[in-house]
Amino acid sequence: MTEQIIFLTYIFIFIFSTIGYGEIFSRLINKDLLEKNIGYQGLIGFFSISLISSLSTFFFAHNYIHNTILHFFGLVGFFLFFKRSKKNLNELKYLIVLILIFLVGAYVYKNHDDFPYYHLTYSLNLSENQFIIGTGIFSHGFRTFSSLFYYHSVLYMPLIKFYLFHIGPFFIIIFFNYVIMSEIFEKYKSDKINFLYFFLLLSLIFVNIAFYRISEHGTDRSAQILLLLIFYYFFKILFYEYNQKKINLDILILLILIFLASSMKAIYYMYLILIPAIFIKKKIFKKFFVIKNVLIIFIFSLGLIINILTNFFNTGCLLYPAEKTCIGNFEWSIPDKEVNRMKTHYEWWAKAGGGPGYRSDIKPKDYVKNFVWVENWIQRHFFNKVSDTLFGIIFICIFVYFSFRCFSKLKKSSVFKKEIVFYYFFPIIFLLEWFLNHPAMRYGGYVLIALPLFIYTSSILDRLQLTKKKIFNVTIIFVLISITLFLARNLIRLNKEINFYNYNIFVSPYFFIEKNISSVVYDDNEFKIYSPLNGMCWASKTPCSYYNADIKVKKFLGLRVVYRNDR
Repeated sequence: MTEQIIFLTYIFIFIFSTIGYGEIFSRLINKDLLEKNIGYQGLIGFFSISLISSLSTFFFAHNYIHNTILHFFGLVGFFLFFKRSKKNLNELKYLIVLILIFLVGAYVYKNHDDFPYYHLTYSLNLSENQFIIGTGIFSHGFRTFSSLFYYHSVLYMPLIKFYLFHIGPFFIIIFFNYVIMSEIFEKYKSDKINFLYFFLLLSLIFVNIAFYRISEHGTDRSAQILLLLIFYYFFKILFYEYNQKKINLDILILLILIFLASSMKAIYYMYLILIPAIFIKKKIFKKFFVIKNVLIIFIFSLGLIINILTNFFNTGCLLYPAEKTCIGNFEWSIPDKEVNRMKTHYEWWAKAGGGPGYRSDIKPKDYVKNFVWVENWIQRHFFNKVSDTLFGIIFICIFVYFSFRCFSKLKKSSVFKKEIVFYYFFPIIFLLEWFLNHPAMRYGGYVLIALPLFIYTSSILDRLQLTKKKIFNVTIIFVLISITLFLARNLIRLNKEINFYNYNIFVSPYFFIEKNISSVVYDDNEFKIYSPLNGMCWASKTPCSYYNADIKVKKFLGLRVVYRNDR
């Protein structure tokens, strides 16, 4: 029971602290952001903490002292948030209700396969050590930057230790639901029942059903959830008319969402192309770059620079595993041949070249070229990973459409008769890029497949003649269905974990950690590097390395540098 109280108390402390940093960021950077509700403040705070964490690691280990100070200021910011107005106090009540409803999703016994390999170890290394240059030699996982690892590292606190290093995606789900529900309610209240209304509803249903299992999110699915919000704001800014102040504010939110998603998975930086598309279409470039937006642009640039520097100091590449971005030949640099081999490997894996129990006979370099991979990808990946998701999305769209259709009749003309084609342009371009280069569901496939179908369904629903009462009733039913399915699927999952793993959540709500034995592969009396004798690093003493040959360590710019002695 004690561990249960600790677990729940820290969940609320961390989520309130995250909202508090959203409040602080908004106050300091652009006070217009204070107009946004508690869900948005949570996402802004998530971005802020991730940025602070990725910067502070160059100076401090994210130990108990560092993290206690950080969350103290977060809670101060949270106090300022709900003291600002009675409206914010009401928002807090709704948020707490939402957390309690979704709380079952936070209980996890078994995490995904990459969690013990490097997700847990990466975050724990940041908590126990100041930034170490050259950690890319420890494992492949240490070569790719993700803000989720940095966010989780500041959740290392007394009593709870590392047992909430999986909770970031849960917070993203909570903030996403609050944002979507509030946007739907505001549109309903202001009689703006349009394409965007239905797009939001479909997005909410899809996320709560498809992404119910928090332990499987990794660094990928949270970014995909944000991608739905990114396209919502893109469509809103591009195709709807409203005043310049609100457009500027929405562009700021769009930028925060893109940079937050990109910090989780670097591939999402490509969505920055949506910003110049807005400036060109709306002709507002000069109107956006006013003085009060300059500071936030600097913050975004700083975040990008930190991401690039972290990649560089881990691997010698600005964007691993893009070989052309590997500059110089530093002691900690991953050899060019290995970078090129891993680039091919990732593409080979995404195109179904290999997996559990199978491997293509074609050499990886030949397999990924000239669509050689397509037939095998269809057989191995499309059936049944892509097809199951596709059929699920189609079912959601058909079910939602007929639920509204039975209460209405078609309008005589479509509001978006001329513009609807532009809704498809960027989603289809990104979908093609995904298919041609990295067609694995984890690299954006879930949402990129859903977008064209959501756009089509929303455009048809927008043509229906519906009374507000019917819209309200059907919307509430679907929101409740999506939440019910989230709860039901998680309860089924928990029941399996309880029976199969003997997971007694009432005694201990913590996820499973395998106790392993590590050997010391480097020791200079001041600094040690460990390596697991069997299996994965899990939560063993850090830094933990899978490379246990002759490792050397020296100092550079006040930081420790690890490198292979055979270079």
